[in-house]
Amino acid sequence: MLFTSHAIVGAAVGAAAGNPLYGFLGGIASHHVLDAIPHFDQGSFAVKKEGAQYLGQKAEYAERHFTDRDWAILFADVALTALISGALLWTLPFEYLLLAFAGMLGGLLPDFVDSSPLWSKKLRAAVGAVAAYHAFHAFFHWTVSLRRFWLGIATQVAAVGFALLFLFDL
Repeated sequence: MLFTSHAIVGAAVGAAAGNPLYGFLGGIASHHVLDAIPHFDQGSFAVKKEGAQYLGQKAEYAERHFTDRDWAILFADVALTALISGALLWTLPFEYLLLAFAGMLGGLLPDFVDSSPLWSKKLRAAVGAVAAYHAFHAFFHWTVSLRRFWLGIATQVAAVGFALLFLFDL
């Protein structure tokens, strides 16, 4: 999933948790739940065979490097995340700010550690626990191919939409 989906759903989970620690942990859990849903992300450009390991399928990806297109998607996603998150944090009742922020951080942490084009491969090679976490993260991941791009976007729009409805109703 894109950062926007993880951040906004994480914020909703954090606000619902009622406790910053539980919100943070719930954000991490929500990350894996969202990744288990068919979705679009930069990996969609490399998917040769899609599927989720948790369903007994094995996704296959073409070997590739982070491209200019990937950077453009990443920066647009981060900008959208910042815009929506800023609006949320500006409009949420004060008592929910820390909760939503903790959930956002938890929702983003797995990709920050395991999917950064700048350090994740080096971190996996250097730290065994991060390599083990990568296997766990990949187990729940279901990136769709470009031919099912519409599905991968629709699932994220729905997740963000429901999270925003919940958050704006607080």
